[in-house]
Amino acid sequence: MSFKKAVTKTPHLENAWKPGLRALRAQDRPHLEPEDTQLLRGSVDVDSALQGEQANAHRWDFAIGYRHANWQKDFVYWVEVHTANDKEVKVVLNKLRWLKNWLVGEGKFLNAFKRDFVWVSSDATTFTLDAPQSKQFAQLGLLHKGRVLRIPSVRPNP
Repeated sequence: MSFKKAVTKTPHLENAWKPGLRALRAQDRPHLEPEDTQLLRGSVDVDSALQGEQANAHRWDFAIGYRHANWQKDFVYWVEVHTANDKEVKVVLNKLRWLKNWLVGEGKFLNAFKRDFVWVSSDATTFTLDAPQSKQFAQLGLLHKGRVLRIPSVRPNP
């Protein structure tokens, strides 16, 4: 199944798929740099799409579909663009927990894809590597990529 098809089959995301990076807010687009934009499979503003349904939840920001040149299936980058300081680590980890729970429920079609969970700093990164919650990054599979997520056209095979 393609990324787009999985999005359109997901409750409350049926109309949320956009080509390229068009689902991203204008201020968030500079934080993503795909090496080859033709390999983009679309994007979804998960936060906005689920705001009405889950208004009080710690919702994740975006899903970016990408077909790496050496892969035969779409890959999903789950991207949270968020302030990166010690106080916000817990907030982002709560958003990641929400996302993982959502993926095994309503997001089950999107849960089938190989993926990365990525935190991109919306501005300067000021959290310390020894912040108590930062140890949970590896345990939960969260990658912090600084201010820009560079998406390579070629990725090691699964």
